[in-house]
Amino acid sequence: MRLRLKWLPTGRKAKWIEILVAIGLIVIVMFWQTGAFAGGKIKPGRTSLPDAGNAAAPLTVQSVEVPVIYKAVGTVRSRTEIDLSPRIVARILEIKVRSGDRVAKGDVLVTLDDAELSSGVRQVAERVRQTRAALDLATTELERARKLLASGSISQQAFDLADSTARQARAASDASMEAQKQAEAVLGYATLVSPLDGVVAERLADPGDIASPGNILLRVFDPTRLMLDVPVREGLVARIKLGEKVPFHVDALGTNLTGEVREVVPSVDPGSRTFLVKICIGETPALMPGMFGVLQLPTGTRQALVVPEAAVMRVGQLEYVRTLMDGRPRQVLVRTAPAGDARLEIVSGLETGMPILAP
Repeated sequence: MRLRLKWLPTGRKAKWIEILVAIGLIVIVMFWQTGAFAGGKIKPGRTSLPDAGNAAAPLTVQSVEVPVIYKAVGTVRSRTEIDLSPRIVARILEIKVRSGDRVAKGDVLVTLDDAELSSGVRQVAERVRQTRAALDLATTELERARKLLASGSISQQAFDLADSTARQARAASDASMEAQKQAEAVLGYATLVSPLDGVVAERLADPGDIASPGNILLRVFDPTRLMLDVPVREGLVARIKLGEKVPFHVDALGTNLTGEVREVVPSVDPGSRTFLVKICIGETPALMPGMFGVLQLPTGTRQALVVPEAAVMRVGQLEYVRTLMDGRPRQVLVRTAPAGDARLEIVSGLETGMPILAP
């Protein structure tokens, strides 16, 4: 059927065409939503899902033998650690290093203001020049007096006077030269150099600060001579053997390391009832004096209930596992502790043989 709109004006005819097109689009959308175009699809209703066939079997809480680990917190130190402190009072002009920088023996680390010291050295140097000139003149006069005495032209008293003058001139020259050495040595105190090949552990001052004797500016250590000092309870003294390899953990680096027992201090602290064990570490990247290390010393074994770490779920601070009770799944709150090898020890909440389900 054709709809003839010839009798309508041209403008109204276009408007009617737009309305008809819009109505047609609405009808098409309605048919699509009812599924009229969804040929080959499953009709609404209930249908069976395929059998998974691979449902995970319940795990069983097992009692196993786990190692007993004694843990003691120690401090990393270097057997060679030096505090750099000035010998004079002066303003700091420059500090060339920061914490963590490597330095070589003889490297200039700190420069102090030496204007007054340099002026003093110049004054002493001028004094040395004057006393040497006076010594040269007195020596010449003494030689002349010796010749005149030999010829009888002067008296013994005149010769003794010339000799005394020469001696005094020599003493003054020697004293001025000694003063020059001391002034130059003090001038050298305005420059602090590294006493060893090592690493800057701490920078405790900045340019513009006033440096004075006893005021530590830098702390430098030898990274190849690191040790872990650990207080161990006295009951374990028989278990620590010199040369034994022992593991420890450094929280700051998030890593486990191994060191060698180098020294066992043969005395017990009366307050803590511990003795000090020194463990040689050697050079380890990023490890610095002052860091903490946790000694992990095996002392035996014990029975513990363990489950795979993946079987324990957490919601905030709560821990729970899914278990079967009367054939139905239940959630049971538990408390756990690390057991190693991706396992957790069940401290409370479960018993041996209880079935648990994977989350």
